[in-house]
Amino acid sequence: MSGVTDLTATPTGDGTPDTSSGFGRRLQVLSWAARAGAADYGTVFTWKTWLLGWFVRMLAQVLFFTTIGDLLGPGQARYLLIGNAVALVALHGIFATASTTWELQNGTLPLLVASPSSPSLVLLGRSLFWLPDGVACGLGAILILAPVADLRLTVARVALLAALLVLVAMTTYCLGLFLGSLVLTAADLRNVVSNATFTVMLIVCGPEVPASAVGPVLGRIGDVLPLTHGLLAVREVLAGRAGTHTAVLAGWETLIGACWLAAALTALTWRARRSRRDGAALFLT
Repeated sequence: MSGVTDLTATPTGDGTPDTSSGFGRRLQVLSWAARAGAADYGTVFTWKTWLLGWFVRMLAQVLFFTTIGDLLGPGQARYLLIGNAVALVALHGIFATASTTWELQNGTLPLLVASPSSPSLVLLGRSLFWLPDGVACGLGAILILAPVADLRLTVARVALLAALLVLVAMTTYCLGLFLGSLVLTAADLRNVVSNATFTVMLIVCGPEVPASAVGPVLGRIGDVLPLTHGLLAVREVLAGRAGTHTAVLAGWETLIGACWLAAALTALTWRARRSRRDGAALFLT
């Protein structure tokens, strides 16, 4: 079945498939997948339960570390507030590791493999609901807790901050999607892998301590992970030092996220083709 014809293509007058609108149809598939994921998420939270439950929990987590920073010395509360708020955004991106395996648990993965659409494209869109969730939690935490850490905000800084948080959400989502492709047939490991990865990111990417404090070896690991450069860019913006270097950091964050996205799509596409070729429609081999 490796040579399956793209049934989503519209036949032309002579009966041959018209692939000229291929990009539009892929975008449509991605949109449908995102809507399906958002609908699932809507069954878990209403705006009241999200605001009074999930968001309060996230806010309390950032406040806890900010309070510890207040005890450590001048400037530490601000450092930990920014680091842990941005880390919240990254955490939501890593949640894609677990949500990517939901298709196997729900029994819908064989249908994705058998369909003419790309399973990797569907899985890419299926968990996009984590992005606005993470950005809302991270941005909300900074805006609400800024007075606690004497963090001065302006409209311009908040606008740049929001843009960088969206970038961090996207890059860490790409990493989460790649990890999800690895544990797609080992759903029991999804939380182990995601929690271990996020713990490593907390250590080497700079939310809790500067990356220079963990040594050159771990520092190089942090250099190839999302969050590291995005967090540095956020710190510069909130310190009022936004400039060319901030743009360079954002560029590195984008490049790293693109590399993880390419790795995720390559892994998912390879597994789909293999399953279509040998009949392993559940990605079990």
